[in-house]
Amino acid sequence: MRVIGVIGYKNSGKTTLIEEILKHSDKKIAVIKHTKEDVELDRVGTDTYRLSNAGAKITVLATDKKTVFFTDRMDLENILSVLSDYNIDFVIIEGFKEGLKRLNIPKIVMLKDKEGNELIDDHTAMIIEDYNYNIDDVLKVIYEKAVVPTMNLNCGHCGYNCKTFVKAVVKDEAKWDDCVLAKGIKIIVDGKIIPAVPFVSKIVGNTIKAMIETLKGVDNPKHIKVEIDVSKLK
Repeated sequence: MRVIGVIGYKNSGKTTLIEEILKHSDKKIAVIKHTKEDVELDRVGTDTYRLSNAGAKITVLATDKKTVFFTDRMDLENILSVLSDYNIDFVIIEGFKEGLKRLNIPKIVMLKDKEGNELIDDHTAMIIEDYNYNIDDVLKVIYEKAVVPTMNLNCGHCGYNCKTFVKAVVKDEAKWDDCVLAKGIKIIVDGKIIPAVPFVSKIVGNTIKAMIETLKGVDNPKHIKVEIDVSKLK
């Protein structure tokens, strides 16, 4: 899963651009939209509100067409952690200006009548002025500049820290898959991502894959997730 942001001031064309990306891309894309407006998602008096108010940590409303999860406010880190469990190629984040900066996520900056120039920084992968863009160019930027979210791991295996790595990717001095987290295996211990050099990633990944393929009902797996509760191994 790789991430990129789209930021700009109100009416700069952010949502329209993301619509065009979704229509023209053949990748599996999730979208996170942040708004400062007070949008009433779970109204007082509804069943979901009553259940949440009674103490449910997460309330799920399922209809024949859609499923909606209601939970407490989540920051960008938590949202991305949840989405990492889904089979998604890219996540496009609309808004979350400070979150993008904090997590070193590259972004497309939308300008309208020159408003928004102060949003441009070393992590800006593309600048679009006054709705003037070619969608193929936008998709190329996403495919080449979106990065695996590192949560400021700063492991140093790529030769950079996370902030300077994204700067290098934007400037074509590094590739997104130079990041150790892009090597096919992610080790998470007690909620913390632990970096592994490519050699270790390859050994662990191929070993687990070989073991899983011997199990009944498994045929040419594409994604494998293994969780181990160490306390239950005793």
